[in-house]
Amino acid sequence: MITSVLVVAVLAGAPMADVWPFQGKRLADGSTEYSYDLTALKASRGFADAQEANGEDALKKFLAGLPRQVTVKVPAGAGVTLNGGLGLEGAPLATSFALSPDGPLATENPLGKKGPARLLAPLDPRTPRVLVGAELPLWLARQVEDQALAAVEIDTEWMRRELWTKVAERALLHGKASGGDTREGAFALAARALAAASCGDPAKMPVTAKNDAELKLLVEAELARVADDGDSVVAPAPFSWTPELACGWWRARALSRPFEQSRAGTAAVLVFFSILGKDPKLANLWERTRQRRDRFLGAPKDEPALAWKSAAKGDVAKALDSLAEFIEALPLADRRPPPLVAWPTTPFSKFLAELSGPERSAAMDELTAAVGDGRVAPAGEGWPVRREAALALLLAESSKVVTVDSGWRDRLSGAFAALQGSHRDARRGGLDAEDEELERTLLKVRLNVPPLLEVEPTGGAFERQARSLEALVAALGQENLTGLKGFTVEGKRTPDTIVNDAKRLVSLLDGLAKLAQPESGGVEGKAVGDARRFIAGWRAEPGLTRDVRATFALPYAAGSERAHAAVVGVSRRELRVGYASPPKASVLQDGAPFVVNTAVEQRYLVPVLVTLGAVAPHTTRTADRGALKSAVDAAGRDLTKLDGALHESLHGGDRPRVMGTE
Repeated sequence: MITSVLVVAVLAGAPMADVWPFQGKRLADGSTEYSYDLTALKASRGFADAQEANGEDALKKFLAGLPRQVTVKVPAGAGVTLNGGLGLEGAPLATSFALSPDGPLATENPLGKKGPARLLAPLDPRTPRVLVGAELPLWLARQVEDQALAAVEIDTEWMRRELWTKVAERALLHGKASGGDTREGAFALAARALAAASCGDPAKMPVTAKNDAELKLLVEAELARVADDGDSVVAPAPFSWTPELACGWWRARALSRPFEQSRAGTAAVLVFFSILGKDPKLANLWERTRQRRDRFLGAPKDEPALAWKSAAKGDVAKALDSLAEFIEALPLADRRPPPLVAWPTTPFSKFLAELSGPERSAAMDELTAAVGDGRVAPAGEGWPVRREAALALLLAESSKVVTVDSGWRDRLSGAFAALQGSHRDARRGGLDAEDEELERTLLKVRLNVPPLLEVEPTGGAFERQARSLEALVAALGQENLTGLKGFTVEGKRTPDTIVNDAKRLVSLLDGLAKLAQPESGGVEGKAVGDARRFIAGWRAEPGLTRDVRATFALPYAAGSERAHAAVVGVSRRELRVGYASPPKASVLQDGAPFVVNTAVEQRYLVPVLVTLGAVAPHTTRTADRGALKSAVDAAGRDLTKLDGALHESLHGGDRPRVMGTE
């Protein structure tokens, strides 16, 4: 379409001047109104082609008859195309969103064009326009959610410690007072609980186990089994933030392992329910900790231990006395003794956990592809699922009026990974655009009408993120945690409560969701007002002044290796937006001297998170955040010099094995 328009212009002559709008305003009905200032045009004499073709007097008369200002209106519903322009900016990374620059996009191309010296209209595509992209509000929401998860886990620790400490004590007493299968099962149960309490460190083994040779061997065996499980030995964020959180992660992994398929393992599960049956307070703690798991980490498909409790038919003592008969009565496929607490499950975690072999080495690529083609589509009411559903729409959102090219879709896949603490190579870029060179002889003024975006059109992700935060608020209310303050990666409490922080973001995200839909009318109300205030002053938003640099370890090992990732800063990418088809734009003044041109692109600069990836032995813990920041600063925050920064923060000066850069 653009090519054909240009050919006609060359053959028949082009309008003597192009004017870009100085203002674009989206109205309540979804239409857009553009204003053009013709004052400078009327005073100019630089129209040699038009003067030669029409004569000086005709040109003067034409200019004198032009109004000083003209308005063009484009109705709602005009389809747009998003095109990835140049790749990541060739400039030092910013440490926060607020510090990303406002100026023109830096280029490493020595032939790159310099901006013209004359003053350009505000909506001229050569004028830098920074757009609020998907990452800004989604990153803010992610911080609140991660801080909430950390705070809830810390608040739950006392319940878990009390539960499993008492289970271990009661199991030992039960075992010493019994014999046969009951004794073996009680000691297996105690060993599991005591191993879980050690946080994976043999030196932290409870004194109870250290002073009993038989029990010590059992606990050491439990520790060894968990240590051999690559998915259990390294805590991911936010559990990697403090030793207490990491201990909670390790305990949960240890308790979620099935028991050995033996008489002792079988009896251990039955002894556990015998203990709970005799102590309602302990039984209540078990229920409450599982409830917290379901609401904040993800409800498993089922709780296998409950099926065994049902199989005992209300008489655990009888099942222990007749263990062989109890086992024979179970279906053959269900005879493996279940874990005491099932591992939490979400659609993303289920998919990643089921990967095997080479697929695990490219886990984020596999997940990105599965979400993009709909094989993984989070749906449900709980907060853990809604949290993933918001990010899924970065890859799977479809719209009748927004078309995304492969370059920009590739950018969104990088955002999808970065917001989950992972890395995916996403540096594909396009070519710079060329200016038109036309013979400008017609006594006409061409009013260029570029598509106007107020925010990146990822409205579905914004809307679902708002629903995720509402689900988080509901879960906190159900647990009587409405006064809980978030817990940050620096180990501090947030100034306000999680509930208040989340509610503020809900209104903002709902407003951004409306503004992000080009076809939408009714763009007014409190939420839209909140969103427009945010767009106007987002650099002053406290959350966006925070240093974005962070380190992560993928929870799932790939054999003897594990993928690590780091957010190393904020850069910018160019986004080009054009109309999918020419809208019916109309000039609100006398249209005779004007040609409306909608075959033009608008260029935006979008702040984006930049990540690095590295591979390390599967036992390597999450890289130290302070070490990463030092390595990035030492390299001048120059992305071309950062390939080894993550590896250095993991291992020191060893030769890096780097997965790539964003």
